Amino acid sequence: MEFNNITKLKLIYFFKSLYFFLPIITLFYFSRGLNTFQIISLEAVLIISVMFFEIPTGIIADRIGRKFCILILIGFYIIGNIWTIFAFSYIEFIMIEIIFGMAIAFGSGSIEALVYDSLKDKGIEKQMSRVWGSINSYMLIGTMVAVTIGGYMARSHNPESFVFLLWLYTFGAVIAFFISFFIKEKKHQKEVKKDNAIVLFKESTTHILKNKSLRRIIYLFMFTIPFTHIIIFLFQPYFLVADVPNEFFGVAIALGMILGAFLVKYAYKIEEILGMKKTIFIATILPGLIYLAMAFFIGPLMSFVWYILLSGFSLLRNPLFSQYQNTHILSHNRATVLSVISMISGLYLAVMRLVIGKIANSNLLLSFIFMGGIIVIGSILFRIDERCIKVEV
Repeated sequence: MEFNNITKLKLIYFFKSLYFFLPIITLFYFSRGLNTFQIISLEAVLIISVMFFEIPTGIIADRIGRKFCILILIGFYIIGNIWTIFAFSYIEFIMIEIIFGMAIAFGSGSIEALVYDSLKDKGIEKQMSRVWGSINSYMLIGTMVAVTIGGYMARSHNPESFVFLLWLYTFGAVIAFFISFFIKEKKHQKEVKKDNAIVLFKESTTHILKNKSLRRIIYLFMFTIPFTHIIIFLFQPYFLVADVPNEFFGVAIALGMILGAFLVKYAYKIEEILGMKKTIFIATILPGLIYLAMAFFIGPLMSFVWYILLSGFSLLRNPLFSQYQNTHILSHNRATVLSVISMISGLYLAVMRLVIGKIANSNLLLSFIFMGGIIVIGSILFRIDERCIKVEV
């Protein structure tokens, strides 16, 4: 296997995704005195932080370099995770989420832009969905291995085991940080040096406003977001309601990741078989239908299976949207445009996380119905077809 940027990113994604703590993160927050609304509200703080830093970091990625942004991303992950281990107050966790938000903002757009431009240099940019799916499959494999181990190690739900799992994740992130130094970045275009921040931002927003197909793709992307960063906090209390045994918490995540890794890796194959229109419709509407099933059909086995299906099929959309969006974006401001898209969807998510958190704090199952309904409606209202992925000049 050639040790090129794609291979390095696969390894980085693997090691930075060793989320040993994922099966018990909500229980960890409970052990530190937070309630359900506070936990979900931290996600709202996270996304607001991402939004605030999206455009500056996207411009930094286009002007200074994507490699620099990846280093900052993982460095902030390490700092935030260590602080999490020693934090005991809601205010501290809010500050930590701001750090994580900055980290995500540095990675948003820059990694995807680096991959697309690396492929474009070789004249194989049409393979973006395939390559991006392959990179993301390494992330899922890493998460799958980590949550299986983490779920078993923390099966007693002892707070001390929660902390140990957080330290294990930090070790993996440190490895990813060192691999990032070996990424090689080619200067994408000379005119980037002449463009100041205002010009890049103006060009990016104008491009989105004028491109009807890209806007349609963004609408579908935004209103069918499967709320994966919310369900990861809600599935633990959901499993407790459904009487799913503690030792199966990590197994459920792992099996979902296996399904997701398979789907993202072969998303392009599924698209070749079913066609673009049917594939994206299934990828967007199915998570919504599963949320509704989770709310109305509860039990140790059913709830276990529903979560696996939700976790896996929520990931199918990622390489598809990556290909559709990048088809409409130029190289010199690719990271900035992707950051603008992320900021737009982030505003929507920030509001939704507070609303869902409030609903879940009062009625957990009602929050599942709410999420499912939003996704189903969005997938029907903003359906796209092959015409939307044709480049508009």
